[in-house]
Amino acid sequence: MKAALVDSQGRLQLADLDVPKIGPGEILVKMRACGVCGTDLEKLHGVRLTPPVLGHEVAGDIEDVGSAVEGCSIGDRVAVHHHVSCQTCFYCLHGDQTMCADFPRSNLDPCGFAEYFRVPEVNVMKGAVFHLPSSMSYEEATLAEPTGCCMRGLNALGVQPGDHALVVGAGPAGLTHIRLLRMRGAHSIFAIDMIEARLTWAKKFGADGAFNAAEQVLLGSILDATQGRGVDLAVVASGSVEAIRSSLLLVRKGGKVLLFGVPRQGSLLNCDVSDIFIREITLIPSYSTTEHEMKSALDMMANGKIQLSEMITHRFGLSDIADAFRTAEDAQFSLKVMVHD
Repeated sequence: MKAALVDSQGRLQLADLDVPKIGPGEILVKMRACGVCGTDLEKLHGVRLTPPVLGHEVAGDIEDVGSAVEGCSIGDRVAVHHHVSCQTCFYCLHGDQTMCADFPRSNLDPCGFAEYFRVPEVNVMKGAVFHLPSSMSYEEATLAEPTGCCMRGLNALGVQPGDHALVVGAGPAGLTHIRLLRMRGAHSIFAIDMIEARLTWAKKFGADGAFNAAEQVLLGSILDATQGRGVDLAVVASGSVEAIRSSLLLVRKGGKVLLFGVPRQGSLLNCDVSDIFIREITLIPSYSTTEHEMKSALDMMANGKIQLSEMITHRFGLSDIADAFRTAEDAQFSLKVMVHD
């Protein structure tokens, strides 16, 4: 079978591998769709804060089932979450499941960008395999994992009805945050990006205002729209340090900033810490998601409460994975890129 791997030189390689063998508690899934995530691109550029396994926004058909597996059958349509926590350690018991030592160790074998992948027993047994309703496409199902990530971040942020919100970065994650913020009752939502096409998308997804980060009137526009205070909360859906620094200037006293994008390892934030202190600005980082948020995301999609598939702009076959990644890197041209079997 074919699978997309990061080789020893950090390059994308479409390799020929044997179809994985499954154990009694495992399942084998035939990939039908897998979304290209920003973290996939970052891993090819040497940003590897997480395991160098490509493809985790994935859905497909169960091809084989281990003898000890219950509730799964050959032919079932499923989405799979790639990481699960132990659910019993200090971090899990304190609600910090993504900090669990077991969380990054569990993963799809060999990856999500493969004709077939093995789902480890721990993922199967701990509820990381989700059956899809017949009305849901494979592509839509792949969006549940990134949506779960956004939901977890907003849960930590504590969005209140009537909040003025800012989303910095109007890529797929930023657009998802806009939709979720609207669902949670945000009074007004503003978006910032440096790419005009993405500002247009932000408005389409529900932003009340969209501003180019290079505009000199940016600060004044945000202040004018919030009675001179600044926004109540900001979501930084970008790994840019400059994006973080901008958000600190645009939140009100007592405001909150969600660090959602992944900064490059070694990135340093040069800011006036006394200003953060005296204005009581709260910084909240959020990494990944758990099976619980992913299940909630799938339920919302199935019930028609959130629609995100319109952000899918390009589709490629697995044999054209290199083209898929090149397209995903062109932020002027693409939003969400899908890879099919």
